[in-house]
Amino acid sequence: MKYFASILTVASWLAMVQGGAAQTQRALLNSASDSQANELAETGKDETTPGAGERKDEQPSGECRKSSAALSLSVDRKTVSLEEGRLQAKMDGPICTLVMQITRKDGPVIEKSFQYTEAEQELRWNPLPRDQIEKIEIRITAKNNAYQAVTLTPWFVKIDHKEVKFDTNKAVIRDSEVASLKDSLTKIEEVLHKVAGKGLGTITLFIAGHTDTRGSNEHNMTLSRNRAEAIADWFLKQGICIPIAFEGFGETALKKVTADEVDEQANRRADYILSVEPPVIKKGATPAWKLMSKGCP
Repeated sequence: MKYFASILTVASWLAMVQGGAAQTQRALLNSASDSQANELAETGKDETTPGAGERKDEQPSGECRKSSAALSLSVDRKTVSLEEGRLQAKMDGPICTLVMQITRKDGPVIEKSFQYTEAEQELRWNPLPRDQIEKIEIRITAKNNAYQAVTLTPWFVKIDHKEVKFDTNKAVIRDSEVASLKDSLTKIEEVLHKVAGKGLGTITLFIAGHTDTRGSNEHNMTLSRNRAEAIADWFLKQGICIPIAFEGFGETALKKVTADEVDEQANRRADYILSVEPPVIKKGATPAWKLMSKGCP
């Protein structure tokens, strides 16, 4: 019995030691995870081992692609979805590295490396609020340090404003509407002042005109374009020192959906958009922006 009791005592002691070791190991693992999380928060780089859900192309191979083609890279802006965190890049050449950097408004730069898998490749990242992304740069490099880069600047601000009212089928700014335009100009200048020196690139003021469903499609397209041009011309004459572009969308992008030939004030409107790149219009006619001014010399 004493011998049996001694065995039990030793077994209990071993269990306690093993349990303590397991707790220590778990604590070390948790500490390592916390350390990695802190490092990620400080640097914006995720250097942990790729998880089971991570795609193969998000694990850089460290090898250069064999190709005699010239190094090339392009991104179709219409494939960029900030909400879903993805874009489509086309590339060719002896690619050694493929890197994407996301510069945030508040926070560290996020960097992701990919391996080349095909000529047209989807790049993904964890989605961020649109207003937190200042720019996205995709860069490919070759063995001789040659590189190609594409920079996307999704920054834009839609100016809240009081609508300019025009006479029926007219595109002439009435004196009674000047006060509304002056108020809009003040808001535009305030935004430009806030972002001055941030290196966003050339900011353009885009004016988009819209109509309701009264009249033919052709008539409304022309009328909305003429009204957008009139508003753009007014801003130009005030000495605003950035490029100005305009376009009309007619009744193709209704704010309030109605039947045909319906008088609807909400649809007779204009959008004032400050943006580095032409705004991506997901609803309505494909725009062909007309550049009225290139800005101050």
